[in-house]
Amino acid sequence: MPHRLLIAFALATIVSCDSSRSESAEPRRPTFAESVGFNTHYRSTVDRKALELLAGIGVTQVRNDLAWNQIEKERGVYDFEGAGYDTFVEACEKLGLRILFVLDYGNSLYGENRAVVDGEGRRAFAAFAAAVAKRYGGRGHDWEIWNEPNVAKFWGSKEGGPDTVAYSELVKAVAPALRKADPEARIAAGALFFTFADSIETGGYGIAGPRFLKEVAATDALSLVDEVTLHLYRPDQPEGALEDIELAQQILKDAGHDVPVTSGEWGYSTYDPNVPPEGLAFLPPVSPERQASYYARMLLLNFANGLTRSIIYKNVDKRDPSPGHIEHHWGITTAKLDKKPSYDALKTALKMVGDAPVPERLDLASKEYQLRFKKPDGAHVIALWAEQKATWTLKAEAPTGDERVVGRDGDDITPEGLADGVEFTLESDQGPIYLVGKISVTRTK
Repeated sequence: MPHRLLIAFALATIVSCDSSRSESAEPRRPTFAESVGFNTHYRSTVDRKALELLAGIGVTQVRNDLAWNQIEKERGVYDFEGAGYDTFVEACEKLGLRILFVLDYGNSLYGENRAVVDGEGRRAFAAFAAAVAKRYGGRGHDWEIWNEPNVAKFWGSKEGGPDTVAYSELVKAVAPALRKADPEARIAAGALFFTFADSIETGGYGIAGPRFLKEVAATDALSLVDEVTLHLYRPDQPEGALEDIELAQQILKDAGHDVPVTSGEWGYSTYDPNVPPEGLAFLPPVSPERQASYYARMLLLNFANGLTRSIIYKNVDKRDPSPGHIEHHWGITTAKLDKKPSYDALKTALKMVGDAPVPERLDLASKEYQLRFKKPDGAHVIALWAEQKATWTLKAEAPTGDERVVGRDGDDITPEGLADGVEFTLESDQGPIYLVGKISVTRTK
């Protein structure tokens, strides 16, 4: 048997199962590492070394499609082994990786492909979901109902594109089937492409994420799920996502849904800006250094803002990539597993604060960020960065000689004079840095 997952997804609502503790015991708070994941695209061909690299730096989860039409090729017959998913699940479980399974993309046996638009299709999809949950449930994995149903590319039918009523009905059919087959299930809905709201609709790409969410939230579908996932792609710095997160939270609150928002897919591509772009280049490219900074900042700030899931798109670049194709360069490694700076940046973040719960956010100037983590051993670590070049005074409080400053990529960059206070300048793409020990940060004017 494969090694079963030992670390359950630690949400703030989960209490200790230690019978010696009272029912009123304070819930265990999730750790930073428990929030971090990557999109993968594996089935029969699994890059085990790539998965080992993720697990080796402390990543705890992956998000992977579980395509209906690959498993049910004959009505009522579910071939998980032949489709290759057993191989994938075994590989993840041996490494202690949880899986967020994305149940998606229709089946031509039941009418429309890339959509589920009638009662027969919903019943069949719910039966498929139940079969999946029976096979892989109870092992710490989670379920997500469809991918980007507000985008025509991922939900399209002869009658038209995305349909909030059809998606709501699908959630209402599928969530109870998952729950019955896997009572421990954590179920996500949404997976909405949430940004570029105006461009999505004016360009004919689908329904804007906020409008789609508002219409689905007006039904009772979201009362059946545990979280709503958003895809927060953006052309600029990751800190701007907070406005989108707050908008989604407000939509849910206004509709009376007490459902947390999480980040289910988001990335920055390092495709070459000096060649003609290929495909739909919906985001500008970033340098490898900027990708490293953005990924670490994205994950840290999401966690500080209460998001218990943040998934980067994706772990490795495409094999034999085209230099100017946005879809070929999202990874933290190349297809040959050569490490980009973003690999070291995430390795450092997970090493420095992976076992720490949600940090205290300390005030600095606008667009400057100071997150104070208190680790289980009592150690203090501050993650520090800014959206632009910034200069601070760093000073060891009651110095012991053990205080240090660790760079974004894990190098020791401790400046001389910490005990007396020393000016420290950081460019945007050089952050975050980590202050180990009790070190104060004062903005230098």
